[in-house]
Amino acid sequence: MRGAILMALVLLVGCAEERVDEAPLRPVHTLSVAVSEVDAARELPGRLEAAANRRLSFRVAGQLEAHRVAVGETVAAGQLLARLEATDLRLQRDRARSALAGAEAAAANAEAEWQRARRLFEAGSAPARDLDAARAQREAALARRDSARDALALAERQLSFTRLEAPGDCRVATRLAEAGENVAAGLPVLVLACGDELEVRAALSEDLLGELSAGAPVRVHLPLAGLSVAGEVTEIGLPVDPRQATWPLRVALSGLSSAERVALRPGMAAELTLPVNGPESGIWVPMAAVQRDARGAYVYVADVEAPASGSEGREATIRRRDVVLGDQRGERMRIDAGLAEGMSLVVAGMSRLHDGQRVRVMDAHREARQ
Repeated sequence: MRGAILMALVLLVGCAEERVDEAPLRPVHTLSVAVSEVDAARELPGRLEAAANRRLSFRVAGQLEAHRVAVGETVAAGQLLARLEATDLRLQRDRARSALAGAEAAAANAEAEWQRARRLFEAGSAPARDLDAARAQREAALARRDSARDALALAERQLSFTRLEAPGDCRVATRLAEAGENVAAGLPVLVLACGDELEVRAALSEDLLGELSAGAPVRVHLPLAGLSVAGEVTEIGLPVDPRQATWPLRVALSGLSSAERVALRPGMAAELTLPVNGPESGIWVPMAAVQRDARGAYVYVADVEAPASGSEGREATIRRRDVVLGDQRGERMRIDAGLAEGMSLVVAGMSRLHDGQRVRVMDAHREARQ
């Protein structure tokens, strides 16, 4: 009996001394918060376009019979670009011609009847009512003839609308419909780039709307052509889609040499450097560190402890900090309130963190500078 009791005590002591494996701490990376300056120049992507783009369409509906030009081809004023299948309109024109021929014959007969009635009336062989009736028939026949002439002119005009011709010396930029497709009247089928003037078109975000105005200088970089040229803001339009808070921006390229014009093509990618106010000082943090929920914007900071001997990284406790956001510059955001210099800002490993959580800081403590 005494041996059993001793054995039980040994087992209990062994269980009490057995270590329970702890779950590994989640690793995070941090930056030391510091005041820094960020250059105010902003970069904006855009696309090179012809200053005068023409979106051409037919004035009548029909089936597109054929394109006469290819994309990139240079066309001259009056050159045929595309044509609609026009059998129905030709039949309408031929019917209008036949109607005009009949109306002209009827008008000629009414004219002859009126002349005969007038002579008989002057000779006293016909009453006045016969002369009046002949005059009325003559005027009605002439009106029908004039109406038939107008109908023929309209039919011929409608037929001419099945031909799409170049408005000037241009280059074919895009074909929006192909042969065999049915196109509605007014639906663009071709886009032409006309003239030698070029411009860059981009979308301006709301935070830059008050920083730029017409006439502002802009630097334009064209990577494909290897050029960097001066530009000038010519227009800031209104949003086309109310769901997108961007404003169309047009920048004209000035002072292009002949060689530069030859190297540039509409459709090339462009990078705009927009000069706004001078460098801004403040606490700038990576946008990836800023999170949002129903309470607003917030970040996580780590209360770092001294590293244990032989351990990898440093243990820390996560604290949530609600912040007030300022301006954005590229991938960095200014924090106007909620952070102070020297705090350890969590910039990686934020997924599934919560206030009060224990973590392990894995990286060297860097400063959050641009």
